[in-house]
Amino acid sequence: MHNKLIRRGAIGRIGMQNHQIQSILLILLLAPGAASLAEGGGVQFAGDHYKVQGGPKIDVSVINPVFSPGTGGTLRLILANDGVVEGLVPGAVPPGSEEDAAQEMLEEFRCLEAANLRADLLAAAPVRVLSGPVQIDRLGPGETSPLEFEIEIEEGAEGPILLSLQVEYEHQTDVSVSGGGASPLYLPTILQLDLILSVEGEPPAFKLISTRSGLSPGEEGEISLVLGNAGKATARNCTARLVAAPPFIPVSNISRLGDIPPGGTAVARFEVAVEGSARAGEYRVGCEMIHDGGGSTLSIPLSVVSPEESRLHSGRLIGALLLAAALAALWHLRSRMKGLSRSRRTLRPRR
Repeated sequence: MHNKLIRRGAIGRIGMQNHQIQSILLILLLAPGAASLAEGGGVQFAGDHYKVQGGPKIDVSVINPVFSPGTGGTLRLILANDGVVEGLVPGAVPPGSEEDAAQEMLEEFRCLEAANLRADLLAAAPVRVLSGPVQIDRLGPGETSPLEFEIEIEEGAEGPILLSLQVEYEHQTDVSVSGGGASPLYLPTILQLDLILSVEGEPPAFKLISTRSGLSPGEEGEISLVLGNAGKATARNCTARLVAAPPFIPVSNISRLGDIPPGGTAVARFEVAVEGSARAGEYRVGCEMIHDGGGSTLSIPLSVVSPEESRLHSGRLIGALLLAAALAALWHLRSRMKGLSRSRRTLRPRR
């Protein structure tokens, strides 16, 4: 039996599943005595002179994985065939010419090629695919082919998004040569290759709104920073970290702020000590804002004041608080007086 048991044109008539055919081929490779035919006491390896072990290994990579929400564009991919030969198994060579044996060995190496490829991008919300599948005639071992798909991203989409590339192709699983003519056997294969897009809006942009400091040399106390999110995306799981150098010595340098929406603010508080040898004046420290997906550093002005200025500042602050309390009490008293006056006007004299 020099000819193959199955040829490409007979695949539809056989109706056998891929894994069943592959199992038979594996039996032919590993147990030729069980799958061969005895003719005159001779054992034949399904008519093969050689058998190459290996096949196509298809993979995909993304060239431009980052997109913005509410936009469309071209997703560019690279399809690669990394198939390699895993071994060459000699068969029980039937009678035939040396030319047939040499040609068969060369033809067997075509098992690494992928032919008649069809690549289709599969997606669900928030991604919509606007273009159809891509056809490729052949992809040999070590070769690559570019793929392009038009996609659209919904408004409000954010984060990593999983897509799938479905690749259908045919590959040679066996071949026989007789009289200089090659008869290959092809089988179809379907793959699902995962790829990830990153949908990112404009990153959060932090700004310093105000500071409260005013510590004196040798003093330890709290400083507070009012920080705002000037970006268009919510900054999630924010943490502020104080990065300071002498004359400031951080006692607690971490402040957890949670989520800060666009236009929102948060107050970061730190305990800081000032060296006793520090001179009064303005210094600069850093505040590192860390959030999900990134971070940034702000330059923060902090003042060291003399003890006299500190007492004056404290006196002014106490005076301002007392004045505010007095004004509030006066406003409350005037409101009560106006209410009593309106009540008297509504009373009628008794007859």
